[in-house]
Amino acid sequence: MAKDNKRGFTLLELLTVITIMVMLSSMAIASYFASVRGMTRRSAIKHLANTLVLARQRACMENARMSVMIFNEITGYDSKNNELVAPSFVICREIGQVTRYQGGMIYDEFTALDQYFGSVREQSKLEDDGKYSSIRLYNLAQGKWTCVFPKVLRRTITGVTMQDGTVANIPCFAFVKNNNVKNNGADASNWDVGSPYGIEVNPSTSLPKGFQFTKLEDDISREPLHVTFEPDGRIQNDSDTTIEIEEMLTRKTTKVKVRSDGTVTYDEKWN
Repeated sequence: MAKDNKRGFTLLELLTVITIMVMLSSMAIASYFASVRGMTRRSAIKHLANTLVLARQRACMENARMSVMIFNEITGYDSKNNELVAPSFVICREIGQVTRYQGGMIYDEFTALDQYFGSVREQSKLEDDGKYSSIRLYNLAQGKWTCVFPKVLRRTITGVTMQDGTVANIPCFAFVKNNNVKNNGADASNWDVGSPYGIEVNPSTSLPKGFQFTKLEDDISREPLHVTFEPDGRIQNDSDTTIEIEEMLTRKTTKVKVRSDGTVTYDEKWN
């Protein structure tokens, strides 16, 4: 009878192979998550930096002030009715300047606002599009906004003396604050004469999950940040502006800097 020489693996050999496989899998998983974290970090920095560069380019091309508003956006509520926020930013284009602010009405006597928004003659008609329908009117000097009705109210300035001495009635337009809508804690309640205002030119976007702006953290009551570019590409306050982003899990930060001449620089190192 022939001798059977077939031989299987011992328990020790099987355990050795399993141990090696576990080690290799752990290394692969750790490398994968490190790679994902690195890509997310780069995305957080570059998206904000690219938005700032785009705002500067548009300011120069369109010969108008462009602002990047940075704020905490309310995205919902948790089971305890606490506000959930996302660190957001958006580009706004200047449309005109405020000539008068009175009783929740923001006047611009020189811009044909009806061409942008449409107009109504009676304040009661502003709610025809919906009681809670509104847009954000951004104060480019303060970095805040007021929620107003989408259409403007057509008004008339009476008894204006013209250059030739005649007296005329001049039509003008006013945005009306929509008190039915919360202003997200950033109400630009002080609309000074000459304040430049604008609206969003693209939808707002947010930092990746797990990141926040250091000065804002996740607190909805913090005042928004803003960087306003003049038509010549410089920033409004003529001094360098630094925006710091924090990774909440590791508490490491990095910075995006806008120099006084409008140049945007950033460092991908996280400290």
